[in-house]
Amino acid sequence: WLKSPQAQSTRAVSAAMAGDRTYFRNGRLVPPGVASGAAVPQEGKQAEVLEEPEALLPTARETLVARLAADLGLAADGQPRGLVLFDGMCRLCQIFCRFAIERDPGRHFMFAPLQSKLGKEVLQGFGFPKDLDSVVLYSEGQAFIKSTAALNVIGKLDSPFRVLRYFDWLPRGFRDWGYGIVAKSRYSLLGHKVDDEAGDEALKARLLDTWTPSAEDLLHICGS
Repeated sequence: WLKSPQAQSTRAVSAAMAGDRTYFRNGRLVPPGVASGAAVPQEGKQAEVLEEPEALLPTARETLVARLAADLGLAADGQPRGLVLFDGMCRLCQIFCRFAIERDPGRHFMFAPLQSKLGKEVLQGFGFPKDLDSVVLYSEGQAFIKSTAALNVIGKLDSPFRVLRYFDWLPRGFRDWGYGIVAKSRYSLLGHKVDDEAGDEALKARLLDTWTPSAEDLLHICGS
């Protein structure tokens, strides 16, 4: 009986299950030389190596995060830098950026217009609308908008204004409501970007990407 085909098959199955389980898949024995990522060879065919599953490949966001980490680098204290995306046609948005730069000696933030190539990539990578009308803060693999973004930036500044970050304990809906009220009025009050506005050099030195608005585009409404 020990030499019968049934006994030999039983011993083969037991040996396969006692060893690497990859040698017994889908009801078939896999030869020891076939890797776990390979197809089970059939009669008359050689084993074909399967392609790496898509789930194991880097996603578009993971690729973007890795690139941003390399491009942004580290601040003076060794912490990863953040990226602030602002409306490139909004004068008040640029005033806010320069306000932050003047109080950020450790260079914790870099900047880029929302309309720039990098800005569009970040919006797409994090699932935001391509016409998003809000300041955006990218920090260590996460992206924040509206009041949360603004408070996180202010909270990093070397200034007494950093205490404003404690407003983040308020409900986000309430904070964003207040943010929206200010956003709707400040565009009409301060207008578009002025190319020769004093202080722009400080901002240009921190830009990770640039964008030049068209002088004829006067229809943009700044909500950031």
